[in-house]
Amino acid sequence: MYRILIVDDERIEREGIRNLIRKLQLELDPITAENGEAALEIVRSQRVDIVITDIKMPFMDGLELSEKIREEKPDIELIIYSAFNEFEYARRAMRTNVSNYLLKPIQVPEFVAAIGRATDACLEKEAGKIRELQLLEGYRRGMAYEREKMLLDAINGSKPIKPSEVALPDGDAPEREWIHLLLADCPRPFFDMQNDEFLAMLGERIDLPFDYLNLNEKQSLLFVRSPAPLPKETLRSLAETIASSPAECFEQQVSIIVGAAADGWERVHDAYCGVERLLEYKFFMNDQAILFAGEPFAEASVDEVELQSIENKIYQCLDYGDIRGAKYGVELLFSFLKTKGQFSSLYTKFICSEIMTKAVVKEQKNSLTVINEYLDKITRSPSLHDLKDLLFDLFDRLESDVGTKGKGESANKIVEQIKQMVEARYDQDLSLEGIAEQVYLTPSYVSYLFKKETGQSLIRYITQVRMDKAVALLRDTNMKIVDICQKLGYRNSNYFIQSFRQHYGVTPAKFREQTP
Repeated sequence: MYRILIVDDERIEREGIRNLIRKLQLELDPITAENGEAALEIVRSQRVDIVITDIKMPFMDGLELSEKIREEKPDIELIIYSAFNEFEYARRAMRTNVSNYLLKPIQVPEFVAAIGRATDACLEKEAGKIRELQLLEGYRRGMAYEREKMLLDAINGSKPIKPSEVALPDGDAPEREWIHLLLADCPRPFFDMQNDEFLAMLGERIDLPFDYLNLNEKQSLLFVRSPAPLPKETLRSLAETIASSPAECFEQQVSIIVGAAADGWERVHDAYCGVERLLEYKFFMNDQAILFAGEPFAEASVDEVELQSIENKIYQCLDYGDIRGAKYGVELLFSFLKTKGQFSSLYTKFICSEIMTKAVVKEQKNSLTVINEYLDKITRSPSLHDLKDLLFDLFDRLESDVGTKGKGESANKIVEQIKQMVEARYDQDLSLEGIAEQVYLTPSYVSYLFKKETGQSLIRYITQVRMDKAVALLRDTNMKIVDICQKLGYRNSNYFIQSFRQHYGVTPAKFREQTP
């Protein structure tokens, strides 16, 4: 309902127009003012859509009021009425863009017509504002999508990145800038439900300029920009800030992997590859680790507690018969031992003896003979490097024995089993840990094996299967988007729409419109 201000120094005139509005049941909310000065105060302090005013009034006449309203509130529709049918009044009224000029006594048909024109003009202005907002929102979304696409191209190395493509919203991109990648990795789905809240918290807590890209339900990537490489202390503080946000607000543990600084956007792909490589090791750390790519693993703030964690993961791999996973653990263990160097050679050999004994007892029937053989070799090892080679030699031997006895499936069969599981359960909450448990392997080995055999990560494969199913449902059914989202196992429809657009460049609704 529009609000109309009736301005006249004669009370009987004001009340007459208000009563006429009520009698005609016009969709208007009438308020009154006794002169131009009082009317101007109301216009300045309240929402008013239409003003109908007499010309001859004390203090400030109707034409002066109209001129001031037109200067201060140009969206208000103006109607002037007067008993003086003179050309000069009409001409001056037209200069103030008055919508209508009525003569006293006001005739009902002319009054209704004037009000109709004024309300139509109000409707058109509202529609224009809505169109403008929609255009601005469309432009903002388009810019966000283009920025997101540029970031995806940068990490995938799919096309050369030019400086003009990375211009910042608040100004031109510098001639050269350094980009630091920080990957936030969650053990459980997090970003499908709290992505917007997480991004908002980062905006409040991080002072440096950055771009943000959600990769999947468990991973998001920050591109922190700076004119020079940031010191490690600054990056560690930044990583701690990123990790603390979900921990404080959602009780969600997040690991942060800090990539090597990229000298320009064209080198972001190489930095991201380093981050992905370090993901293979993250499984062996706690759920809130901070790891730095391109540096010895142990420099990621590990201590004796972390050493025990690595050992436990190696033992877990051995319990599952995951020899390759155990090899990864040994690689991490020796990186730790080499970097720290505070353990004696005797204690180091004791650690290796414990791992060797566990492995042999698990896989060999004649374990005592093999144990004594390797205990002697461990005792005589002159260096850390020799110890590492000795354990790898043992694991190669055990892996060969497992293959000879036929105790495991081939890598291809395991991957096919995983694919069948994803096809059958794509509508459920699929996690790396859950899939690994179903195939009786460790998560690290499943991740390694699947990527080695297929060339893509398991998370990306799950997403691709869901996207393929989404295309079929959009093309062949009339299901609502929200129902398709639930059928594909997504808990959040906005996250599904975002993932679909990342894959196909359009929203699900637009894809359906374009499908013949």
